[in-house]
Amino acid sequence: MAAILAALTASAASAETIGVSMQSFDNNFQTLLREGLSARASEVGGVNLQIEDAQTDVSKQLNQVNNFIAAGVDAIIVTLADTSAAPGISEAAQKAGIPLVYLNLQPDNIDRLPEKQAYVGSKETDSGRLGAEAACALLKKNGK
Repeated sequence: MAAILAALTASAASAETIGVSMQSFDNNFQTLLREGLSARASEVGGVNLQIEDAQTDVSKQLNQVNNFIAAGVDAIIVTLADTSAAPGISEAAQKAGIPLVYLNLQPDNIDRLPEKQAYVGSKETDSGRLGAEAACALLKKNGK
């Protein structure tokens, strides 16, 4: 999270207002992300986060992104409600010339992201392998 805000706020004038569309405030991991982003923005100073809850609704998320664009935010962060919505979100941000970061869920258009757009997250296969290794180590440690 710190790396995301650091990249978007390389200088004070580069990203003063960041629109954030979160997949769901009801998701514990998304809540941790939201709290981490807010904490880091406070530490950095001069960064205003406008955080919205998409409630796992693709239409709502697209509206949020379009509202961020209309409001003239300096950058957008999205945790996708549905990865298939990414091409439309990417296109809207690109047309507006606003940097976009997809966080946590890999967008369907990962191989075709326009300039000033990025994905920050782990590879699902790596996450699965690491989780399985940790579980096996714990089970073995406990004699099971």
